[in-house]
Amino acid sequence: MSEVRVLPLPRVTGVYEHDSSTYPDRVKIPMSDGKIVQYRIDVEMPHPCFLAAMKNIERMEVCGGTANQCG
Repeated sequence: MSEVRVLPLPRVTGVYEHDSSTYPDRVKIPMSDGKIVQYRIDVEMPHPCFLAAMKNIERMEVCGGTANQCG
């Protein structure tokens, strides 16, 4: 581990990449050594089991509410 740590300066700049972005998609943070570090937002995606359940529900709605009507 390095003995000298670079400290972030308190001037954070938010970057909005989309019109629909509520929060910045990226933030730029200047550091005490003169560099600018960029961080991206971590978007939590739905769990695959949730997606499979939603597909099954959608299929049920198309088939009239019961799975045996569509085969």
